[in-house]
Amino acid sequence: MAEKHQDPAKQLGEFLRLRREHLSPERAGLPRGPRRRTPGLRREEVAQLSYVSTTWYTWLEQGRGIAVSPRSLSHIASALQLSQAERDYLFSLAELADPLNPVALSCEPDVKAIVTMITTPCYIMNGAWQVVAWNPQAAVLFDGWLLDGQTPNMLEFIFLSPLARQLVSDWPERAQRIVAELRAESIHLEKTAPLRTTIDHLLLQSAEFAQWWQKHHVIHREGGQRSFQHPQQGLLHYQQTTWQLAPDLTTKLVTLIPLSEAKA
Repeated sequence: MAEKHQDPAKQLGEFLRLRREHLSPERAGLPRGPRRRTPGLRREEVAQLSYVSTTWYTWLEQGRGIAVSPRSLSHIASALQLSQAERDYLFSLAELADPLNPVALSCEPDVKAIVTMITTPCYIMNGAWQVVAWNPQAAVLFDGWLLDGQTPNMLEFIFLSPLARQLVSDWPERAQRIVAELRAESIHLEKTAPLRTTIDHLLLQSAEFAQWWQKHHVIHREGGQRSFQHPQQGLLHYQQTTWQLAPDLTTKLVTLIPLSEAKA
């Protein structure tokens, strides 16, 4: 018989309950005391250690689907003394970013080497939208924007560089879509200082970004056709695919395959 799909809130609550029951009072620095029916912690003890109310924590453990902030979940994870793998799993269930795990601003050399093995334009972008690696084909496509020794930012390129408005043939549509994708991601990256700094900068420097940001439109990042009006090569059409790179899923590999090859 196939296993019935469980609601994520229920899974999160069950995981918390199991971790709570597994942690002894002694390990948590609490006296065992009399009349303790289970070897683990009580809900009120976890709530106290996590700086949240007992009622709120009880509802969370019962899987009622209540709102939870990254900070509160981090306190709970610390109170339950979760391992790094357990923390990652907990925040994955909650679909939140762990505030104790900052966005990586660079990639390992073996990951960066991937781009050199790909013959079509591709680049690696971290959670702050900084392009940390690219191949020569991407440098040619972006017509001098990707320069060695620098860490350019894709958001700043799209909204602040005159080249982007010339290169991206459907710039208004693409730019609005990027804002909506960023909006969808930003709720999970609210503690990411580099991304927050970039967003604040764009709100001041780009009237279009500020206008679209305030609309609160959100969409998932998707692939699809991308067109560029290259100053030397003319109109180019690509099929874009974005890959998340483990273990830091905020780091993405973006590939652009010429549309004629993608259909072959």
